Amino acid sequence: MRINPKDPKPIFKQISDALRHDIGAGVLKPDDAVPSEREYAETLKVSRMTVRAAINELVQEGLLIRKPGRATTVANGKINKNAVGFMSFSEDMKSRGMKASSKLLSCREEVADAAVAAQLGLPTGARVILIERVRFANSEPMAIESAYLPHQRFAGLTDFDLGQHSLYDVMEQQFGARPKLADETIEAVQLSTAEARLLAVRPASPALLARRVTRDTEGKVIEVAKAIYRGDRYRMVFVRQR
Repeated sequence: MRINPKDPKPIFKQISDALRHDIGAGVLKPDDAVPSEREYAETLKVSRMTVRAAINELVQEGLLIRKPGRATTVANGKINKNAVGFMSFSEDMKSRGMKASSKLLSCREEVADAAVAAQLGLPTGARVILIERVRFANSEPMAIESAYLPHQRFAGLTDFDLGQHSLYDVMEQQFGARPKLADETIEAVQLSTAEARLLAVRPASPALLARRVTRDTEGKVIEVAKAIYRGDRYRMVFVRQR
């Protein structure tokens, strides 16, 4: 890292830009410790206050994590969950250059309760298929998903290994049901002890709860689902147009 005294950009911005570049280029990787303010100040011949301003900027952006009494480290980058557009978790991770995988917790038939039946357009007491999975990106747990599908339309789905295959791919390729449109609501929640254990974080950690009703190309409801995303790894992004 070098400081250019002729650059009109403030010195603290030069430092933050250099650090930002190193993080983006992978020179500094998640959980790497960065030098202390004192070390930067001595190496760059600037004041610690200047270095602190640069570090603070990156902490506010979520690129660095500062903990009292410990070294400042590079944060695990958050994944943007777009409020516009619709794709499966597997497709989303693939588009980001990450490898998606799943741990299947349950795949079974059961009787729908009144709420699930109503959302699927089924009579109370109708049979549904419940699929529960932990979703991973590059082997890191990211979300817990629970999905209800109408048994009559997807009979035989439990025979497929949904720990290894995309649910939406199986729905389309084996049952001719292509997910097309989803109504989704998002709210902030705290993880229970059991949920936190599955996501490898502390109990009561913040999370995003997404509830989704998915329709096929004919407008028929084919899935009622909820997903709990780690709050330290996800953030919502809204695109607004006037």
